[in-house]
Amino acid sequence: MPFEDPILNINQAAQYCGRHPQTLRKAVRARELGCLRRGRTGRMFFRQTHLDAWLKGHEVRPARQVSA
Repeated sequence: MPFEDPILNINQAAQYCGRHPQTLRKAVRARELGCLRRGRTGRMFFRQTHLDAWLKGHEVRPARQVSA
């Protein structure tokens, strides 16, 4: 079975990421996140693997704990 990478519309992607759709639009404009454009109005669609990579890049690493 070939690898399937779900493609999500802007609202599905925002829900998947737990972010507002406008946040995703800003990330696309800043070239932090890639998207597919379709139709005359250029509706945005996102590959789930790209969203996962974008989210991973925004993870906050835990602070180092100082031993006593």
